Amino acid sequence: MKPAGVVLCGGASTRMGIDKAGLELAGRPLALWVADALSAAGANPVVAQGGSPPLPLAADPDSSPHAGPLSALIDALERHGDVLVCPTDVPTVPAELLAALVERARSTGAPVVLARSDRPEPLIGHYARGSLSMLQAGMQAGARGPKEAFDIESVPTVPVAASDVLNVNTPADLAAAESILAAREAAQPGAS
Repeated sequence: MKPAGVVLCGGASTRMGIDKAGLELAGRPLALWVADALSAAGANPVVAQGGSPPLPLAADPDSSPHAGPLSALIDALERHGDVLVCPTDVPTVPAELLAALVERARSTGAPVVLARSDRPEPLIGHYARGSLSMLQAGMQAGARGPKEAFDIESVPTVPVAASDVLNVNTPADLAAAESILAAREAAQPGAS
């Protein structure tokens, strides 16, 4: 069974100063870069969780707006079962990484599999429905994010380059993401 793809869009965007879901990179909203990668990795359906994502991305509202990413992740698991998640502000995430997360989850049977750059990436991962009670217990204990709800160092991971999971928080980060995408395009066969 395919996981649902979930673009986490409910963040406050305090460092950027504007809603990042609709912020454009190379002429396309950040949320759509992430949604396309989730779709290419085989996730179905692909939806936005929280915030105000751009069309045509379908949106699921947060049950508790501004409660943090753990609450949004729990909402997504309750609605969709197994989920493949990535924040809207990680537009350089490659579909190959996302597909590898799903494959690693299938091969290990682990309830949580995360991307790992120089550190575990708790919001880029595959969360099986079986992780729901653990995450709910963390939230009841006061956690706002997944890394506070379980020992992220103990879960299986898929290695990834930091440039593939660049978090766009500032205009400088947006320029760096544009450079990453341009370099990828230039490296494609047939590029001039």
